[in-house]
Amino acid sequence: MKRTTGTPENLLNFSSRESLLKANAELIENLQKRINVKRFRPAPGESLKLSCVRVYIQCIQLQSTLIKDLELESLLERVVALEDMQGRSRDEEEPASPQYDEEQDDEYID
Repeated sequence: MKRTTGTPENLLNFSSRESLLKANAELIENLQKRINVKRFRPAPGESLKLSCVRVYIQCIQLQSTLIKDLELESLLERVVALEDMQGRSRDEEEPASPQYDEEQDDEYID
């Protein structure tokens, strides 16, 4: 049985969509190699490995969701800032609009 005590050499930084896509692509490639053989034979410890792969996929999905949420939050902050800037520039350019008066409407209707 092979045991490793050191840190894995190919640790990925899952802080960007590109790194998540790379990890997912590698996982798909490894699984395709494993199942695209003439005769599939489960290896000893295969069920444990598959359990680890499931956990790995869940971690990738969670990280992807977190990154998406952070990106959406950042975009929302930018939109709010742009709307504030646009609102301030409108206030400076346009004079205040007159208030609506219902009595004036009555004069036009009669």
